Amino acid sequence: MKILVNALSTTNESGRQVLCGLLLELLRQSSDTWSLALLLHESNGDITELMRSHLDVDLLSRVNFFFAPNVTCHWLSRTFYERLYLQRWAKKVGADVLLSPSGGWVPGISCPQYTLALNPWAMVETGPRSFSEKVKAMLQRRTYRQALKHADGIGYGSAHMQDLYRANASGKCEKRGAIVYPALPTSEVRQMDELWKAEVDRDALDILCVSHMAPHKDIETLLLALQILRYEYKAPARLRLVGRWSDVRYREKMEALVEELGLVDVVAMYGFLPRSALLDAYRRAKVYCLLSRSESFGIPSVEAQRMGTPVVAARGSAASEVCGNGGVYVDAGDARGAAEHLCRLLTDSGHWESMSRAARVNSLRFEYQKTVRPLLDMLGADAGN
Repeated sequence: MKILVNALSTTNESGRQVLCGLLLELLRQSSDTWSLALLLHESNGDITELMRSHLDVDLLSRVNFFFAPNVTCHWLSRTFYERLYLQRWAKKVGADVLLSPSGGWVPGISCPQYTLALNPWAMVETGPRSFSEKVKAMLQRRTYRQALKHADGIGYGSAHMQDLYRANASGKCEKRGAIVYPALPTSEVRQMDELWKAEVDRDALDILCVSHMAPHKDIETLLLALQILRYEYKAPARLRLVGRWSDVRYREKMEALVEELGLVDVVAMYGFLPRSALLDAYRRAKVYCLLSRSESFGIPSVEAQRMGTPVVAARGSAASEVCGNGGVYVDAGDARGAAEHLCRLLTDSGHWESMSRAARVNSLRFEYQKTVRPLLDMLGADAGN
């Protein structure tokens, strides 16, 4: 079976990692009669290197890479391009199935069409939006409804995403659906486990937050919780914010808030960290905290848990579904509730030990060897095996 993977919508680093993780394991577990044709553009061409660096020669022989014009890295140009040319690509590569990580559906495709629903942005209010953003969200919600109605199958990144899709379609259900969780990179699982086993001095007052920083991540509430921790509960905690900022104005706003709250000396903004440094940060932190108002999954929280680091998160998205018993939860925007949970984890060693064990056990659910199976089974229905 030849699977055309329409990867044109995969324009950020975390999306590329998730897509590659799923596809790599899909190849490892599928019949040698299955092959992939990846449609990319220049801006996500590094997917070719990610795939090549993790596949042996035999598996790599089952993958071909094709490139569309780079204008397709923009969502509007991509929408027109897919409607005009995607069927031509399907015919050119001899596709038996089309698989897209966009969560959408493209009309006029002659082969069965499957999609991965991983991005909740258009269906969740995450703060003020510009006119163009409102238009984009409206069009995305429309194509999600079309996907739910017409796609041969939808792989949801979480049950939370499935609920959002169904609500967006007034309660209607997909033809065929499955929960296809993202997971920890197969190539790194052993390394992470070895780091977890190694003795390390955790910083007893260190709170870590790792994310692609954007307004819906609600860093404001985390900073307010830190202020309560330090000035009311007298716990001299520190916070490390790790990740790129998608909005320069939002970073400037958070820097101003840090100063206003008197936290300049205890908040560090690191931006991007190399992978080895990030893994070390996970295992040295006492607590991982992200109070995001919208998460379709949340890979950093699972990475932290793999290192035995408990999680404090906000309810209302996929966080509680994903982090399970290895996390504690507050309502979105509840700085005081977050401060209370953080204080207990930072100061009660027995509670922390119990939560650390639970976090580690919970993280073991999320390995691609396990999570890819629903996708494999769904695609296999059209492979006849």
